[in-house]
Amino acid sequence: MGVETERKALFARKDLVEKLSEVARRRGCSLYNLVNELFEIAVKAEDSGVDLRDFTEREALLATARRIGFILVLEGLWYEMSELAYLSSRDEVLRSWFEAGVLMAKHYTLSNIRVPLRRFLENFKNLMWNISDIVMREDGNAVHISIAVPRAPEHYGVLLANLLEGALTTLGYRVHDKEVTRSVVRLKAVRKEAEASG
Repeated sequence: MGVETERKALFARKDLVEKLSEVARRRGCSLYNLVNELFEIAVKAEDSGVDLRDFTEREALLATARRIGFILVLEGLWYEMSELAYLSSRDEVLRSWFEAGVLMAKHYTLSNIRVPLRRFLENFKNLMWNISDIVMREDGNAVHISIAVPRAPEHYGVLLANLLEGALTTLGYRVHDKEVTRSVVRLKAVRKEAEASG
């Protein structure tokens, strides 16, 4: 005699059920098994204090980062290698970091993102694990950005400021003020169209 499984009715949106049915078909399992697997994952995540929506957004961000060429590097090694490059070929390295900012921001200009700069900075903080805080304050056509990188050496702040300047340029801003200390980068930028009309 088999073990009887108690079942309970559950209601969901039709479009979601159809999509899940398609996923189950592709995976070669029943909708029942797939739904139970998803419930188990959701319960485990909840028990662990993991927000599934945050988790899936971060995973998608990491997948995008991998696709566009990001790699994980030990922080100390990264600082040491960037310092060696900065000291031996300052202008070339600054140009490379500016261009990296341009490339990183292009995705946000090509997408239908409502506030591309804000989304860029949110994702930037999630990708750059050595950044402890990013504050963005808008003031009319100007934007003030402050980034805290507490463990970073000063040269790294200079490189980071250049990367952000490249991103801001791509997102339609021009940097007017730049301040870099050992652990903080501050930028003030103005929208280019505001400069042209003012």
